[in-house]
Amino acid sequence: KVDGFRFDFTKGFGNNIKGLDDPWGSNYDADRIRLLKRMADEIWKRNDKAIVILEHLAVNAEEKELAEYGMLLWGNMNYNYAEAAMGWNESGKSNFSGISYLQRSWTKPHLVGYMESHDEERLMYKCVTWGNGIPGSYNIQDTTTALSRMLLNSVFFLTVPGPKMIWQFGERGYDVSIEYNGRLGGKPPRWEYMSDSRRRYLYDFYSTLINLRKKYPVFQSNDFTLNVSVSLKSIVLRHTEMNVFITGNFGIQEGSLTGDFPHTGYWYDYFSGDSINVTDSEYIIALKAGDFHLFTDRKLEKPNIGPPFTGIFSKKTDSEIRVFPNPANNYLIICGIASLPFSIKDNNYQIEISDFTGRKIPARIAEASGNTCLIDVSALSNGFYMILIKNNEQYISGIPVVLIK
Repeated sequence: KVDGFRFDFTKGFGNNIKGLDDPWGSNYDADRIRLLKRMADEIWKRNDKAIVILEHLAVNAEEKELAEYGMLLWGNMNYNYAEAAMGWNESGKSNFSGISYLQRSWTKPHLVGYMESHDEERLMYKCVTWGNGIPGSYNIQDTTTALSRMLLNSVFFLTVPGPKMIWQFGERGYDVSIEYNGRLGGKPPRWEYMSDSRRRYLYDFYSTLINLRKKYPVFQSNDFTLNVSVSLKSIVLRHTEMNVFITGNFGIQEGSLTGDFPHTGYWYDYFSGDSINVTDSEYIIALKAGDFHLFTDRKLEKPNIGPPFTGIFSKKTDSEIRVFPNPANNYLIICGIASLPFSIKDNNYQIEISDFTGRKIPARIAEASGNTCLIDVSALSNGFYMILIKNNEQYISGIPVVLIK
Protein backbone atom coordinates (compact mmCIF):
# COMPACT_ATOMS: atom_id res chain seq x y z
CA LYS A 1 0.00 0.00 0.00
CA VAL A 2 1.57 3.25 -1.14
CA ASP A 3 0.02 6.71 -0.67
CA GLY A 4 -3.44 5.26 -0.23
CA PHE A 5 -3.25 2.77 -3.10
CA ARG A 6 -2.90 -0.97 -2.76
CA PHE A 7 -1.13 -2.94 -5.46
CA ASP A 8 -1.97 -6.65 -5.65
CA PHE A 9 0.55 -8.55 -7.75
CA THR A 10 -0.89 -12.02 -8.24
CA LYS A 11 -0.04 -15.11 -10.14
CA GLY A 12 -1.96 -13.88 -13.20
CA PHE A 13 1.00 -12.25 -14.94
CA GLY A 14 3.06 -13.92 -17.63
CA ASN A 15 2.81 -16.34 -20.49
CA ASN A 16 1.91 -19.38 -18.42
CA ILE A 17 -1.49 -18.25 -17.16
CA LYS A 18 -3.32 -20.32 -19.75
CA GLY A 19 -0.76 -23.06 -20.06
CA LEU A 20 -2.27 -26.50 -19.55
CA ASP A 21 0.95 -27.67 -17.95
CA ASP A 22 0.86 -24.83 -15.40
CA PRO A 23 -2.77 -23.96 -14.59
CA TRP A 24 -1.77 -21.98 -11.48
CA GLY A 25 0.87 -19.96 -13.29
CA SER A 26 3.44 -20.86 -10.65
CA ASN A 27 6.32 -21.95 -12.89
CA TYR A 28 9.29 -19.64 -13.42
CA ASP A 29 8.21 -16.83 -15.75
CA ALA A 30 10.79 -14.28 -16.94
CA ASP A 31 8.08 -11.97 -18.33
CA ARG A 32 6.25 -11.83 -15.03
CA ILE A 33 9.52 -11.10 -13.20
CA ARG A 34 10.32 -8.29 -15.64
CA LEU A 35 6.87 -6.74 -15.16
CA LEU A 36 7.02 -6.94 -11.38
CA LYS A 37 10.48 -5.40 -11.27
CA ARG A 38 9.33 -2.57 -13.54
CA MET A 39 6.32 -1.85 -11.30
CA ALA A 40 8.42 -2.01 -8.15
CA ASP A 41 10.91 0.43 -9.71
CA GLU A 42 8.09 2.87 -10.48
CA ILE A 43 6.85 2.67 -6.89
CA TRP A 44 10.35 3.23 -5.48
CA LYS A 45 10.86 6.22 -7.79
CA ARG A 46 7.96 7.89 -6.05
CA ASN A 47 8.71 6.65 -2.53
CA ASP A 48 12.08 5.07 -1.91
CA LYS A 49 10.87 3.84 1.50
CA ALA A 50 7.88 1.98 0.09
CA ILE A 51 7.67 -1.72 0.93
CA VAL A 52 6.56 -3.95 -1.92
CA ILE A 53 5.04 -7.19 -0.60
CA LEU A 54 3.85 -9.96 -2.89
CA GLU A 55 1.46 -12.81 -2.20
CA HIS A 56 3.17 -14.57 -5.05
CA LEU A 57 3.12 -18.37 -4.66
CA ALA A 58 5.48 -19.16 -7.53
CA VAL A 59 8.42 -21.56 -7.60
CA ASN A 60 11.32 -20.75 -5.28
CA ALA A 61 13.68 -19.75 -8.12
CA GLU A 62 11.34 -16.92 -9.10
CA GLU A 63 10.59 -15.82 -5.55
CA LYS A 64 14.30 -15.79 -4.72
CA GLU A 65 15.01 -13.50 -7.67
CA LEU A 66 12.28 -11.09 -6.60
CA ALA A 67 13.47 -11.18 -3.00
CA GLU A 68 17.04 -10.40 -4.05
CA TYR A 69 15.66 -7.44 -6.02
CA GLY A 70 14.19 -5.97 -2.83
CA MET A 71 10.61 -7.22 -2.69
CA LEU A 72 9.09 -9.09 0.24
CA LEU A 73 7.12 -12.28 -0.32
CA TRP A 74 4.56 -14.11 1.78
CA GLY A 75 5.74 -17.45 3.18
CA ASN A 76 2.82 -19.74 3.99
CA MET A 77 3.78 -22.24 6.71
CA ASN A 78 0.26 -22.85 8.03
CA TYR A 79 0.16 -26.58 7.38
CA ASN A 80 3.43 -27.41 9.12
CA TYR A 81 2.88 -25.15 12.14
CA ALA A 82 -0.65 -26.54 12.50
CA GLU A 83 0.61 -30.12 12.45
CA ALA A 84 3.22 -29.17 15.06
CA ALA A 85 0.63 -27.51 17.28
CA MET A 86 -1.72 -30.51 16.99
CA GLY A 87 1.09 -32.91 17.87
CA TRP A 88 1.26 -34.76 14.56
CA ASN A 89 4.96 -35.14 13.78
CA GLU A 90 5.29 -38.33 11.75
CA SER A 91 6.73 -38.24 8.21
CA GLY A 92 8.00 -34.68 8.65
CA LYS A 93 4.49 -33.19 8.81
CA SER A 94 5.53 -30.65 11.44
CA ASN A 95 8.78 -29.61 9.75
CA PHE A 96 8.38 -25.83 9.47
CA SER A 97 11.98 -25.15 8.40
CA GLY A 98 10.57 -23.27 5.40
CA ILE A 99 9.96 -20.34 7.77
CA SER A 100 13.68 -19.62 7.31
CA TYR A 101 14.72 -17.59 4.28
CA LEU A 102 18.11 -19.30 4.50
CA GLN A 103 16.46 -22.70 4.06
CA ARG A 104 15.09 -21.37 0.76
CA SER A 105 18.63 -20.30 -0.26
CA TRP A 106 17.76 -16.61 -0.17
CA THR A 107 20.50 -14.16 0.81
CA LYS A 108 18.11 -11.43 1.99
CA PRO A 109 15.59 -11.79 4.84
CA HIS A 110 12.63 -10.89 2.67
CA LEU A 111 10.36 -13.79 3.55
CA VAL A 112 7.21 -12.67 5.41
CA GLY A 113 6.52 -15.94 7.19
CA TYR A 114 3.16 -16.73 8.73
CA MET A 115 1.36 -19.48 10.64
CA GLU A 116 -2.15 -18.18 9.92
CA SER A 117 -3.87 -16.12 7.25
CA HIS A 118 -7.32 -15.46 5.79
CA ASP A 119 -7.22 -18.70 3.77
CA GLU A 120 -6.82 -21.44 6.39
CA GLU A 121 -8.36 -22.77 9.58
CA ARG A 122 -6.96 -21.22 12.73
CA LEU A 123 -4.35 -23.19 14.66
CA MET A 124 -6.41 -23.14 17.87
CA TYR A 125 -9.47 -24.44 16.05
CA LYS A 126 -7.43 -27.27 14.60
CA CYS A 127 -5.98 -28.10 18.02
CA VAL A 128 -9.31 -28.31 19.85
CA THR A 129 -10.89 -30.20 16.94
CA TRP A 130 -8.17 -32.57 15.72
CA GLY A 131 -5.37 -32.32 18.30
CA ASN A 132 -3.44 -35.43 19.25
CA GLY A 133 -3.38 -36.74 22.79
CA ILE A 134 -3.30 -39.60 25.26
CA PRO A 135 -6.67 -40.41 26.91
CA GLY A 136 -6.67 -39.41 30.55
CA SER A 137 -3.29 -37.71 30.24
CA TYR A 138 -2.05 -35.09 27.79
CA ASN A 139 -4.87 -33.98 25.48
CA ILE A 140 -4.32 -31.17 22.97
CA GLN A 141 -8.07 -30.89 22.37
CA ASP A 142 -8.38 -29.47 25.90
CA THR A 143 -8.55 -25.67 25.61
CA THR A 144 -5.87 -24.97 28.21
CA THR A 145 -3.49 -27.46 26.62
CA ALA A 146 -4.25 -26.08 23.15
CA LEU A 147 -3.44 -22.57 24.35
CA SER A 148 -0.16 -23.84 25.78
CA ARG A 149 0.62 -25.18 22.28
CA MET A 150 0.13 -21.64 20.96
CA LEU A 151 2.88 -20.52 23.36
CA LEU A 152 5.09 -23.31 22.06
CA ASN A 153 4.43 -22.38 18.42
CA SER A 154 5.02 -18.68 18.98
CA VAL A 155 8.46 -19.18 20.55
CA PHE A 156 9.45 -21.16 17.44
CA PHE A 157 7.94 -18.56 15.12
CA LEU A 158 8.66 -15.06 16.37
CA THR A 159 12.30 -15.80 17.18
CA VAL A 160 13.20 -16.82 13.61
CA PRO A 161 14.96 -13.91 11.82
CA GLY A 162 12.97 -12.17 9.11
CA PRO A 163 9.61 -10.33 9.03
CA LYS A 164 6.49 -12.09 10.27
CA MET A 165 2.76 -11.76 9.76
CA ILE A 166 0.40 -12.35 12.70
CA TRP A 167 -3.15 -12.85 11.53
CA GLN A 168 -5.99 -11.14 13.40
CA PHE A 169 -6.37 -12.33 17.02
CA GLY A 170 -3.86 -15.16 16.66
CA GLU A 171 -2.13 -13.69 19.70
CA ARG A 172 -5.25 -14.58 21.72
CA GLY A 173 -5.64 -18.13 20.48
CA TYR A 174 -8.59 -17.43 18.17
CA ASP A 175 -10.56 -20.65 17.83
CA VAL A 176 -13.47 -19.75 15.55
CA SER A 177 -13.66 -21.85 12.39
CA ILE A 178 -13.08 -20.26 9.00
CA GLU A 179 -16.45 -21.72 8.02
CA TYR A 180 -18.31 -19.77 10.73
CA ASN A 181 -20.99 -17.63 9.09
CA GLY A 182 -19.76 -18.89 5.70
CA ARG A 183 -16.13 -19.00 4.65
CA LEU A 184 -16.14 -15.32 3.67
CA GLY A 185 -18.62 -14.21 6.34
CA GLY A 186 -17.86 -11.91 9.24
CA LYS A 187 -16.27 -13.51 12.28
CA PRO A 188 -16.89 -12.53 15.94
CA PRO A 189 -14.05 -10.49 17.51
CA ARG A 190 -14.21 -12.45 20.79
CA TRP A 191 -13.29 -9.48 22.96
CA GLU A 192 -14.17 -11.63 25.97
CA TYR A 193 -10.90 -13.46 25.38
CA MET A 194 -9.16 -10.62 27.17
CA SER A 195 -11.01 -11.60 30.35
CA ASP A 196 -9.49 -15.09 30.20
CA SER A 197 -6.15 -15.11 32.03
CA ARG A 198 -4.80 -17.92 29.84
CA ARG A 199 -5.44 -15.98 26.66
CA ARG A 200 -4.22 -12.77 28.23
CA TYR A 201 -0.98 -14.55 29.11
CA LEU A 202 -0.63 -15.67 25.48
CA TYR A 203 -1.22 -12.07 24.38
CA ASP A 204 1.49 -10.80 26.74
CA PHE A 205 3.78 -13.65 25.70
CA TYR A 206 3.53 -12.53 22.07
CA SER A 207 4.29 -8.96 23.11
CA THR A 208 7.31 -10.10 25.12
CA LEU A 209 8.76 -12.07 22.20
CA ILE A 210 8.21 -9.20 19.78
CA ASN A 211 9.96 -6.77 22.11
CA LEU A 212 12.77 -9.27 22.60
CA ARG A 213 13.40 -9.62 18.86
CA LYS A 214 13.28 -5.85 18.39
CA LYS A 215 15.76 -5.20 21.20
CA TYR A 216 18.48 -7.78 20.55
CA PRO A 217 20.27 -8.06 17.18
CA VAL A 218 20.70 -11.83 17.51
CA PHE A 219 17.11 -12.14 16.28
CA GLN A 220 18.17 -10.42 13.03
CA SER A 221 21.26 -12.59 12.67
CA ASN A 222 22.06 -14.37 9.43
CA ASP A 223 23.79 -17.12 11.39
CA PHE A 224 21.10 -19.43 12.66
CA THR A 225 20.02 -23.06 12.39
CA LEU A 226 16.64 -24.74 12.65
CA ASN A 227 16.44 -28.41 13.68
CA VAL A 228 12.70 -28.94 13.41
CA SER A 229 12.10 -32.11 11.42
CA VAL A 230 10.93 -34.25 14.37
CA SER A 231 8.85 -33.68 17.50
CA LEU A 232 11.78 -32.51 19.67
CA LYS A 233 12.81 -29.29 17.96
CA SER A 234 15.50 -26.65 18.49
CA ILE A 235 16.74 -23.36 17.09
CA VAL A 236 20.24 -21.93 17.47
CA LEU A 237 20.91 -18.22 16.84
CA ARG A 238 24.45 -16.87 16.91
CA HIS A 239 25.66 -13.29 17.21
CA THR A 240 28.70 -11.50 18.62
CA GLU A 241 26.58 -9.83 21.35
CA MET A 242 24.52 -12.83 22.46
CA ASN A 243 23.71 -16.41 21.49
CA VAL A 244 20.33 -18.10 21.84
CA PHE A 245 19.31 -21.75 22.11
CA ILE A 246 15.60 -22.63 21.93
CA THR A 247 14.17 -26.08 22.47
CA GLY A 248 10.64 -27.48 22.64
CA ASN A 249 8.71 -30.72 22.70
CA PHE A 250 5.97 -30.81 20.06
CA GLY A 251 5.09 -34.39 20.92
CA ILE A 252 2.51 -35.72 23.37
CA GLN A 253 4.91 -37.60 25.65
CA GLU A 254 8.02 -36.69 27.58
CA GLY A 255 11.26 -36.83 25.61
CA SER A 256 14.85 -35.64 25.66
CA LEU A 257 17.35 -34.29 23.17
CA THR A 258 21.00 -33.36 23.07
CA GLY A 259 21.28 -29.60 23.33
CA ASP A 260 23.19 -28.07 20.44
CA PHE A 261 24.49 -25.16 22.52
CA PRO A 262 27.03 -22.97 20.69
CA HIS A 263 29.41 -23.25 23.64
CA THR A 264 29.72 -24.59 27.19
CA GLY A 265 29.20 -22.52 30.31
CA TYR A 266 26.18 -20.94 31.97
CA TRP A 267 22.97 -20.43 29.99
CA TYR A 268 19.92 -18.57 31.28
CA ASP A 269 16.28 -19.58 30.81
CA TYR A 270 14.60 -16.32 29.78
CA PHE A 271 11.07 -17.11 30.94
CA SER A 272 11.83 -18.88 34.23
CA GLY A 273 14.92 -16.92 35.23
CA ASP A 274 16.74 -20.18 36.05
CA SER A 275 20.22 -21.09 34.80
CA ILE A 276 22.01 -24.26 33.72
CA ASN A 277 25.71 -25.04 33.44
CA VAL A 278 26.39 -26.72 30.09
CA THR A 279 29.55 -28.72 30.66
CA ASP A 280 29.88 -30.49 27.30
CA SER A 281 28.37 -30.81 23.83
CA GLU A 282 26.34 -33.84 24.92
CA TYR A 283 24.21 -31.91 27.40
CA ILE A 284 20.83 -33.68 27.62
CA ILE A 285 17.61 -31.73 28.08
CA ALA A 286 14.43 -33.51 29.25
CA LEU A 287 11.13 -31.99 28.15
CA LYS A 288 7.57 -32.84 29.08
CA ALA A 289 5.01 -32.69 26.29
CA GLY A 290 4.51 -29.07 25.25
CA ASP A 291 7.46 -27.77 27.30
CA PHE A 292 9.91 -25.24 25.86
CA HIS A 293 12.94 -23.19 26.91
CA LEU A 294 14.56 -20.08 25.48
CA PHE A 295 18.15 -19.98 26.72
CA THR A 296 20.57 -17.06 26.29
CA ASP A 297 24.27 -16.91 27.20
CA ARG A 298 23.69 -13.41 28.55
CA LYS A 299 21.47 -13.02 31.61
CA LEU A 300 18.39 -10.98 30.74
CA GLU A 301 15.73 -9.58 33.02
CA LYS A 302 12.90 -12.05 33.48
CA PRO A 303 9.75 -10.80 31.70
CA ASN A 304 7.04 -9.50 34.02
CA ILE A 305 4.02 -11.22 32.49
CA GLY A 306 2.73 -13.14 35.50
CA PRO A 307 2.64 -16.87 36.20
CA PRO A 308 2.36 -19.20 33.20
CA PHE A 309 -0.69 -21.41 32.99
CA THR A 310 1.20 -24.35 31.47
CA GLY A 311 2.09 -27.41 33.48
CA ILE A 312 0.66 -26.28 36.83
CA PHE A 313 -2.93 -27.44 36.58
CA SER A 314 -3.43 -31.18 36.45
CA LYS A 315 -7.20 -31.17 36.01
CA LYS A 316 -9.82 -29.45 33.90
CA THR A 317 -11.11 -26.71 36.16
CA ASP A 318 -14.37 -25.91 34.38
CA SER A 319 -15.94 -29.28 35.28
CA GLU A 320 -14.65 -29.74 38.81
CA ILE A 321 -14.29 -26.47 40.69
CA ARG A 322 -16.44 -23.46 39.92
CA VAL A 323 -16.16 -19.78 40.78
CA PHE A 324 -19.11 -17.40 40.48
CA PRO A 325 -20.20 -14.74 39.83
CA ASN A 326 -17.63 -13.96 37.12
CA PRO A 327 -17.21 -11.00 36.56
CA ALA A 328 -17.49 -10.31 40.28
CA ASN A 329 -17.76 -7.27 42.50
CA ASN A 330 -16.96 -7.72 46.21
CA TYR A 331 -17.42 -11.46 46.77
CA LEU A 332 -16.70 -14.75 45.01
CA ILE A 333 -18.22 -18.14 45.72
CA ILE A 334 -16.05 -21.22 45.14
CA CYS A 335 -17.73 -24.62 44.86
CA GLY A 336 -16.12 -28.06 44.50
CA ILE A 337 -18.32 -30.94 43.38
CA ALA A 338 -18.11 -34.54 44.56
CA SER A 339 -15.52 -35.63 41.99
CA LEU A 340 -13.01 -33.25 43.57
CA PRO A 341 -14.24 -32.39 47.08
CA PHE A 342 -12.27 -29.98 49.16
CA SER A 343 -12.76 -28.59 52.60
CA ILE A 344 -11.44 -25.17 53.54
CA LYS A 345 -11.05 -26.48 57.09
CA ASP A 346 -8.66 -29.13 55.79
CA ASN A 347 -5.19 -27.64 56.15
CA ASN A 348 -4.04 -29.53 53.07
CA TYR A 349 -5.92 -27.09 50.86
CA GLN A 350 -5.04 -23.44 50.31
CA ILE A 351 -6.56 -20.76 48.12
CA GLU A 352 -4.49 -17.95 46.60
CA ILE A 353 -5.27 -15.09 44.28
CA SER A 354 -2.70 -14.06 41.68
CA ASP A 355 -2.73 -10.77 39.80
CA PHE A 356 -1.14 -10.27 36.40
CA THR A 357 2.20 -9.21 37.80
CA GLY A 358 2.46 -12.67 39.35
CA ARG A 359 1.94 -11.29 42.87
CA LYS A 360 0.23 -13.83 45.15
CA ILE A 361 -2.45 -12.57 47.53
CA PRO A 362 -3.84 -14.80 50.32
CA ALA A 363 -7.56 -15.26 49.89
CA ARG A 364 -9.77 -13.64 52.54
CA ILE A 365 -12.29 -16.36 53.37
CA ALA A 366 -15.46 -14.75 54.68
CA GLU A 367 -17.41 -17.95 55.18
CA ALA A 368 -16.88 -21.67 54.55
CA SER A 369 -19.08 -24.74 54.68
CA GLY A 370 -18.18 -28.18 53.36
CA ASN A 371 -16.84 -27.80 49.84
CA THR A 372 -18.10 -24.23 49.36
CA CYS A 373 -16.58 -20.97 50.51
CA LEU A 374 -17.16 -17.23 50.18
CA ILE A 375 -14.11 -15.13 49.27
CA ASP A 376 -13.98 -11.41 50.13
CA VAL A 377 -12.36 -9.52 47.23
CA SER A 378 -13.65 -6.07 48.15
CA ALA A 379 -10.10 -4.80 48.83
CA LEU A 380 -8.88 -5.73 45.34
CA SER A 381 -9.01 -3.28 42.44
CA ASN A 382 -10.58 -3.83 39.05
CA GLY A 383 -8.74 -6.21 36.78
CA PHE A 384 -7.95 -9.78 35.86
CA TYR A 385 -7.00 -12.35 38.50
CA MET A 386 -6.39 -16.08 38.81
CA ILE A 387 -7.91 -18.09 41.66
CA LEU A 388 -5.30 -20.74 42.53
CA ILE A 389 -6.19 -23.79 44.61
CA LYS A 390 -3.40 -25.93 46.05
CA ASN A 391 -3.32 -29.32 47.72
CA ASN A 392 -0.16 -30.03 49.72
CA GLU A 393 1.64 -27.20 47.89
CA GLN A 394 0.74 -28.58 44.45
CA TYR A 395 -1.57 -26.51 42.27
CA ILE A 396 -4.64 -28.53 41.31
CA SER A 397 -6.84 -25.83 39.82
CA GLY A 398 -6.67 -22.34 38.40
CA ILE A 399 -9.70 -20.28 37.38
CA PRO A 400 -9.54 -16.83 35.76
CA VAL A 401 -11.85 -14.15 37.16
CA VAL A 402 -12.57 -10.52 36.40
CA LEU A 403 -13.33 -7.92 39.08
CA ILE A 404 -15.50 -4.96 38.12
CA LYS A 405 -16.41 -2.56 40.92
